[in-house]
Amino acid sequence: MGYDIYIQTPDGKPAEGDENYFRIAWTAMPRTLGAMSNFGMLAELPVPSYPTLSAYGLERGDFQPGTQPDQATANRIAEYRAAYQAVKDAAESEPTGIPAYKLMYNDGFLVTVAELSAAVTTYEAHPHVDIAEMRDPTWRYWMAFLRRAKTHGGFRTH
Repeated sequence: MGYDIYIQTPDGKPAEGDENYFRIAWTAMPRTLGAMSNFGMLAELPVPSYPTLSAYGLERGDFQPGTQPDQATANRIAEYRAAYQAVKDAAESEPTGIPAYKLMYNDGFLVTVAELSAAVTTYEAHPHVDIAEMRDPTWRYWMAFLRRAKTHGGFRTH
């Protein structure tokens, strides 16, 4: 069990190739987040709220396989899905790093290029980051992955 992290292209599609995938074990993520926090790479923001089904006049049964909704229900389902995706894609206009919740949960939150750029820039401003990357090969691979993701379209954690 763990976190599957996929780089995406600027148009939001998963980037192809093994170099665009990173896996972190559940047990390793707290250590990774701790290191990122120590380097000032994370932003502590509240986890956003997902829209509720009731706000769209929907219930779980509307999403069950084999259900054929009428046009009005189909439209509400589409609106709900768009609002749900908007929460997963949301970002601060002036990010100071990667919101920690985007890495703590495997809900597919988008870590944007701007968030990655802020995090990597903050990290690289620290003296002796090369030593940190030499001591821990996993950290070195993680940082290479973050640098790669910021040159593409960000990434999502699942």
